[in-house]
Amino acid sequence: MRQVLCASSVYKIPPIEYTLELLEVALKNNYFHFEEQWYMQISGTSMGAAMVPMYANAYMYVFETEHILKPFQQNIIKYFHFINDVLIIWGGTITQAYEMVEHINQLPTPVRMMADVSSEKVHFLDVELSVEDHKIVYSLYSKPADRNTILHYTSAHPINLKNSIPRTQFLRVMRNNSEEIVKQQQIIQMKMKFLE
Repeated sequence: MRQVLCASSVYKIPPIEYTLELLEVALKNNYFHFEEQWYMQISGTSMGAAMVPMYANAYMYVFETEHILKPFQQNIIKYFHFINDVLIIWGGTITQAYEMVEHINQLPTPVRMMADVSSEKVHFLDVELSVEDHKIVYSLYSKPADRNTILHYTSAHPINLKNSIPRTQFLRVMRNNSEEIVKQQQIIQMKMKFLE
């Protein structure tokens, strides 16, 4: 955190030392309640604490800069990161990509990386990316374990929420497809999910 705060051009107050002391108190005094008992968090951060996303993002910023971007910059063409998902457009060999993952997983940190390495297609968030005729094409992706868990219209949720679901799901299909044929197929599949 010190590294991130010191490097920031926008951070002004409170003084960095004060902020770091508060952060230490928050991280070392994490308590949570579960099934009528209180527990003290002894490793990591407690889920739901307001400061956790900021702390995790700062930690990963330093981690990625020092352990991924700097040492492997010669092979990283593009680097995308969203929460705990990373997409790297890699210029090296597939073997070198696996070697990078192995290197990261051997570091003495809690960060572990799982890799979906392919020269043909990969999945990032809810998108499948592939290369056809030297261009990147993409389509909506659902994990194999994905179930049809669209909120049922008879639920007790607000009507405006229920009415927005079909629109947003069909917009996902439209936005996350580069090829018209696949888009039309996935529109039909989405329609069937709503009719189930």
